[in-house]
Amino acid sequence: MKRRKVKKSVKIILGILIVVTISASIVLLSGSSAKPVLSTKDFVYVNDYIFDNYYPTVSNEDSIKRPYISDKVNIYKNFYEKEDSEEQQQKSIIYHEGIYMQNSGVDYNSEEPFDVVASLSGEVTNITEDALLGKTVEIKNSNEIILLYQSLGEISVQKGDTISQGQTIGKSGTCKLYDEVKNGLHFEIYINGGVINPEKTYDKKIKEIINN
Repeated sequence: MKRRKVKKSVKIILGILIVVTISASIVLLSGSSAKPVLSTKDFVYVNDYIFDNYYPTVSNEDSIKRPYISDKVNIYKNFYEKEDSEEQQQKSIIYHEGIYMQNSGVDYNSEEPFDVVASLSGEVTNITEDALLGKTVEIKNSNEIILLYQSLGEISVQKGDTISQGQTIGKSGTCKLYDEVKNGLHFEIYINGGVINPEKTYDKKIKEIINN
């Protein structure tokens, strides 16, 4: 029995029909409401570090607020600035047991106890109690800004807590650097690994501070 040869034109038509049929099937399947449900197990994250080291996001449009609300709080000792006059620098020197130290923060005090609040939102990354500096709280956020609160009398947060700007983290206290100060706070701000003068940051947008 002889086999009939399929004409070339017929082959082309069959090929086109096959392609059209496959394309139509793909469109119908993609438009179907019965889509597969994927769980987190179906994904591989590019870098687990993103999820293991999360810090609350702070917009560059946000600003740093003062670490207190009371209007009775005053500056006890200023931040040591290299460009300040010699007279001003003398006022920013800390003297303790024969040692002179440049003040790396600002010291605040009041005649009565005051609440210490978070200047920015962030996560409490460390809580310590130093024999010289007193109780300390460290807060960090996604902008790599670290806020350090020292000389606290009370601490109302715990390590790992997520803190909102303006939230109370403790109360003013004392430290051995300033025996004469009964209601004080030593406050430091670190940006990109360097310490800056807190008094020059308040109410300024973070992007302005970082770019300076």
